Amino acid sequence: MLPLDHENAARLIKKKRKELGLRQSDLVDDTVKLHAIRKVEKGEIVSDDILIRICNKLALDPEHLSESYEDVRDGEEQLKFKLFAIEHDMDMVGPEEGLEELRKVDIDNDHPLQAWHLFLKGKYNDRKGHWKKAQAQYLKALSIINQYPELEMDNLKASTYNELGRCCYYQNDLEQALAYIEKGLEAYNPGGDRNYIVYHLKMSKTIYLEKLDRNEEAVRTLEEMWEDIGKIDSMEIRLIMYETHAQLLIKQELFEKAIEYATKAIRMARLDQNVDRSFELWTTLGESFKNSRDYNKAEICFRTALKLEKKVRKKNVLVSTYTKLGVLYLKTKKITLAQNALLKAVQLGQRTNDALKYCTALAALGDCYMLQEQTAEARQCFQQALTLAERHALNIHLPEILVKLAKCCERDDPATYETYKNRVFQFYVKYYAKGGDST
Repeated sequence: MLPLDHENAARLIKKKRKELGLRQSDLVDDTVKLHAIRKVEKGEIVSDDILIRICNKLALDPEHLSESYEDVRDGEEQLKFKLFAIEHDMDMVGPEEGLEELRKVDIDNDHPLQAWHLFLKGKYNDRKGHWKKAQAQYLKALSIINQYPELEMDNLKASTYNELGRCCYYQNDLEQALAYIEKGLEAYNPGGDRNYIVYHLKMSKTIYLEKLDRNEEAVRTLEEMWEDIGKIDSMEIRLIMYETHAQLLIKQELFEKAIEYATKAIRMARLDQNVDRSFELWTTLGESFKNSRDYNKAEICFRTALKLEKKVRKKNVLVSTYTKLGVLYLKTKKITLAQNALLKAVQLGQRTNDALKYCTALAALGDCYMLQEQTAEARQCFQQALTLAERHALNIHLPEILVKLAKCCERDDPATYETYKNRVFQFYVKYYAKGGDST
C-alpha cells in the first residue's frame, strides 16, 4: 500500500461503513477484532493486513485510501469555504438566508466540520431569539470540538462559548453568561483563526460584570482592552468600549469624563452610520447630563435617541431610554409627561425579554404613582418588580423595591408593612454575613 494519512483513511472507512448500513461489530471476525476497527476509525496506526481486511469487507479498494487524499482534502477546503460564506450570510444578509444555504450542506455527524455546521444552526436560532434552541446547538457543537483538538486552532470553541454567554444574557442569567465567557477566554488560542473573538469575549465580560454591579472588575477588564484599542478592527467593539466606559464613569460620579467619552463616541458612531450604538450613546450622554443636573441637555439627548426608535434593531434598549426620560420628567415635576414615558417603557418591557430593564421601568412607574398619591397603582407596580427581581435573581434591586413596597403599606396595611420591613432587614443580615456581597 502507498503511504497514507491515517485520519483521512479513518474518515473514508467510517463513511463507507455507514453508507452500507453496517455497525463496527459487523466487521468483526476471527482475525479482525473490534478494538482494531475502533483504532482504524480513530485514525490510529494499525498493520496493512488489518486495513486490507477491513477494506475487503467494505468492498473498498485499499489503494483508494491513499489516492483519494488530495480529493478529500480539496473537498474539505470547498466545504470550509462554503461554511465561511454561510456565516457571512447569517451576519450580513439575514438568518433566513443563511439557514437556506446551510440546509444544502450535507456533513457526516462524526465529521469535525459538523461542529461548525451546528455552530451555524445555533447562530440562526439565537439571531431569531430562540435562545434555548440556540444553546442546545452550541452545546452539541462543543461536544464535537472537544473530540477534535485541531479545531481549537480555529477558535471555534472560544466563539461558541461567547455565543453561549449571549444566550444566557438574553435569558437574564448573568452569572451563567459570565461563566461561559470565562471558559471562552480560557479556550482562546492567540495563534489561531478568528483572533478577533478575544475582544468580543472581553467586551462581553465587561458588560456582564457592569450589569452585576461588579464595577471594579469591569473597569479592570476594560482597561486591559484599552491597551489594545489600536489593534481592534471592529468599530462596533470600539464604540461599545466607549459606551461602557461612560456608564462606569457615571457610577463613579465622574460625569464630566463620562460626557467626554460619550460625546466622542457619538461622533464616531455618526461617521460609521451605526444606528444602534448612536441610540445607546445618546441615552448614556443623557444620563450623564441628568446626573450632573443639566436637565435641558439631558432631555435633548433622550429625545434625540428616541428619534431613532423605528431604526433600532434591538427593541429592548428602548425600555431604558423611556425609563430614563420618565425619571428626568419626575425630577423636573412634569408628572404627566413622566407618566406617559414610563407607561411606554413598561409596555415595551412587557414585550421584551429583558428582566432588568422591565423591572427598573416598573419601579420608576411605581415612583410616579406614589408622587400622585395613587398608592394602589404604585403597590401593584412594585409588586410586579419584586416578582421579576426574585425570579431572575436581581438581588441588587431587592432592598430598594422592598422599601418602596413597605412605604405603600405603612399607613393602610401595617401588618404587611412589618413583613416588608423585616425582609429588608433579613436581606442586609445576609448581605453582611457574605462580606457585603449582595449576589
